[in-house]
This record gives sequence, structure tokens and C-alpha cells, in this order.
Amino acid sequence: MVSLSKEYYFEHKQWIKKNDIQKIIKGKYNLHSQTIQAISDKFDANRKTISELRKKGNTKAKYPYKTKKFYIIPFKASAININAKGNLKLSMSKGRYLELDFNIENIKTAEIVWRNGYYLYYTFDDGIINPTPQGNNTVGVDLGEIHSIASITNEGIGLIISNREGRSIKQFRNKMYAYISKRLSRCKKGSRQYKRLWKLKNTIRTKTDNQLINLYHQTTRKFINFCVEQQVCEIVLGDIKGIEKNTKKKKRLNRINRQKISQMEYGRIKDYIKYKAKEKGIEVKLVKENYTSQTCPKCSKKHKPTGRTYSCTCGYKTHRDIVGAWNILNKKHKYNLVNFSINHKQPINLKVSTI
Repeated sequence: MVSLSKEYYFEHKQWIKKNDIQKIIKGKYNLHSQTIQAISDKFDANRKTISELRKKGNTKAKYPYKTKKFYIIPFKASAININAKGNLKLSMSKGRYLELDFNIENIKTAEIVWRNGYYLYYTFDDGIINPTPQGNNTVGVDLGEIHSIASITNEGIGLIISNREGRSIKQFRNKMYAYISKRLSRCKKGSRQYKRLWKLKNTIRTKTDNQLINLYHQTTRKFINFCVEQQVCEIVLGDIKGIEKNTKKKKRLNRINRQKISQMEYGRIKDYIKYKAKEKGIEVKLVKENYTSQTCPKCSKKHKPTGRTYSCTCGYKTHRDIVGAWNILNKKHKYNLVNFSINHKQPINLKVSTI
């Protein structure tokens, strides 16, 4: 499609239409007709998006121009079937099928994706329509780098989920990137060693991305399960968007901490919480978290804590992240201060070797 659109543009000085593309490539590839149609739809949508961006003055936006070695293969509902054994059967083209040894009911769409190996991504209808939460409690959430989620309910029951596994994965990735970059600087571009190092870098990127995706899915699942247990109907989430900006200019953090803050997975965790909460009928609200970790819940004085314990001159002491979560909750609702009961959890059950 990329090559076809280029040739047509140079000959006619205008873009080829989507319907014309579909007519030309119809029957030329061993793919389902709906799959080819879906790819052409995506190609046309990309061109329209870039056109709008360029009209708004974004000159760096480029039309699709690269031919890719691997591409996402989408399947629409008409290409998704069930075989005689009750397993999933994807229609590739006339008489050609991809049969898998599992089945999920009510699959709507599916995609074959290349991520250093072929993976099947799919969406399905879970049958849940407008779920309602079981209670009327609320919970405040402080997202952080050491503890990915620190939360406290209006009844004083707290949950802190560690992010030390995520920090370890990122530390390994950063060290490997530094090692590879140093080696690449000494290689001739295009050499065999150069290609090997780039392959290694892509492998590490894929592996660590998959590890982090799994980690934060398990983190947010444990948090949502906690919300269901505590009969929560509303999550008040601290909005830390832009926390990484101007940290060097204002000398707020050193080099190591700037790297940690810039690599925080705030957006990913927020999105995971939102869609998992929606499944349970729990509403998510965002509030600014300015000074929430520095304000004493008892006397309202501001004090910047050192370490993980918040200690105020009035004598009040508790975990600093729970202070932030409680103040975030009270930005939306005003509750009387209660005694906190805090539970610490790891997102994944870590294997501990014993001798």
C-alpha cells in the first residue's frame, strides 16, 4: 500500500483513494478480505491524521513511507470462527486457517502482533453491563516511584504496593543500554557487530517492556481487589502529570533521581486503574496532588519529610505516602482524621531461595 500510494502520487500528483487501493490489491495476498480491508482502513486513517497535523503546523509529522518487515494482521468478526473441537479458528484466506488450542467466548476482534515473536491480541465481550459498586466508601491514591500505589480509605484502611521489582527491571535496562551504547560508539555503522548490538538492545527493550506490563497489571489488579473488598465506589487519584518537568533547571533533584522520575509509569498505571475500576462500576476522579505529602493531616502545617515516615511537630507520625493519599482524598471529600491500619504488599510473589 505504501509503494502503491507513492507511485500513484508521483504520477497523478494526488493521493490514491482508499476504495481504489482495495480494488487493486483485492485477491493478491493470502489474507482474508476483511483483513485487507482493515489494513487499508488503518492506512487511510493514518494519512488523514498526518494531514490534519500538518495543517495545524506540525511539519515533523510524516505520511506513511516505510515498508515494514512485520505488520499487525487484524481479524474482524467474520474471520473469527470456532472449529469442531471448540477451539479458536482464524481465517487467513480461502481454505487457509490458523487453528489454536484454546477458545475465549464472545471474541470480537483479534490481531497477530510481532514483538520478537508472534503474539495474538484479542478483545472480547465480558457480558457485564453497567456494573454497580457494592458500597459507598471512597479511597485516596498517591502514585509514587518507590511505592507504585499507596491508598487509604475514608475508614482508615490502607494498602501500599511496592515498586521495587519495577525499579530493579529499569535499573537493569538502563545499565544494559549504557553498555550497548558505549560499544556501539566504537563500531562501524552497518557492521556485523553493530547489527548484533542493535538486536541485543531490541531484545532487552521487548523483554523489560513485557516484564513491566505484567508487573503493573498485577499491581493494579491487587489494588482493585482491595477496593472491592473495602466496598469502594469512588477512587480519588492524585494527578502527578508533569512532575518530571524542570527538575534540572530548578535543581530539585540530582541526576539519578531525575532519571527515576522521568521513567515513572504514571500514565500506564492510571489507565490500568481506570479500565479495571470501570469493570467493577467504580468511578475514578483526578485531583492535583500539590503539597499533599508535606501537609500534616492533624494540624495542617507543612513539613517536608525525610525518609519514609512523616513526623510533624504536633507529634503526629505515619507513613509519608499514606499522608499523601489521605490529603488527596480530602481534597475531594472532607473526612475526620481516623486511626490508620496499613497493609504492605508486593505485586508479585517473589521467589526467595533458602539454603
